[in-house]
Amino acid sequence: MKALALSSFDEGPSVMEVDDPVADPGEVLVRVAAASINAWDVRVASGGVRAFMTYEFPAVVGGDLAGTVEAVGEDVDGFTVGDRVFGMMGVKGGIHDGSFGELATPTAASIARAPDGLHDVDAGSLAVAGTTAMSAVKAIAPSEGTTVLVLGATGGVGSFALQLAHIRGAHVIASARPGDEKFVTDLGADETIDYTGDLAGDVHARYPAGVDAVVDAVSFGDEAFEAMADLVGDGGTLVSTRGAAGDKAEIGGVRVANGNGDPAHLTALADLVVDGKLMVPVRKTYPLADGAQAIADFAEQHTVGKLVITM
Repeated sequence: MKALALSSFDEGPSVMEVDDPVADPGEVLVRVAAASINAWDVRVASGGVRAFMTYEFPAVVGGDLAGTVEAVGEDVDGFTVGDRVFGMMGVKGGIHDGSFGELATPTAASIARAPDGLHDVDAGSLAVAGTTAMSAVKAIAPSEGTTVLVLGATGGVGSFALQLAHIRGAHVIASARPGDEKFVTDLGADETIDYTGDLAGDVHARYPAGVDAVVDAVSFGDEAFEAMADLVGDGGTLVSTRGAAGDKAEIGGVRVANGNGDPAHLTALADLVVDGKLMVPVRKTYPLADGAQAIADFAEQHTVGKLVITM
């Protein structure tokens, strides 16, 4: 099959011929229709996770996917040949099997059936960013009138998080740079804050006692993440979608947690899209032949919304 893969650490990803994957026990063979790019994929494509994950070349890149079941491995129930499915690759134990190819073998536990009305490009954009956002919003548990600041609101995770918080009745404050305000307000943000300026100062000026919750889709490392706790009022919640909370449960009276991707949220997300309550903010699609350019654009440009590779 054709796939976007790495042949070594010395060259970037390119479209090449690789062996067709075979579904191992617990896996499903999927004919991929669409797969969106996430920040993790860019790190993988650059060789940036080699310190803690093993690469087996050729290493196909990609985590999200939508497509049609072509075969089912042993010990798999609930899927049959011809089912339309979507989700993520799941834990594969290393970097070799990815979704940016004509065929992929996700774990059965990491996919769900795609309902009628969920188009492939949207379905292929939901899993990693959407389920991470849903986990984060579940952790802050907003109710009517809760003030929620979403940092990184124009990205994949942030754009889903602000919508999910809005659906639950929260007053959503979205960080965005000048020119991107309409993108986030169209998704449901009630107000915006310019992250290229004095974001912390602006938040304190508007909310002297702090906001009720922050979904942080930006900060890496302890220092940057812990600084965000100062924006939250006592008893509020700060959630990282990048694992920056680590093992901490509290920072200075603010509850902290990590929001992680969880396939258990796939069906609920799909239902929200089909019902017209959640928009999948696809910015651009690329054919597989231009997959390397898609990765480069994600890494080098200011990306608003989702970039998707179609097969």
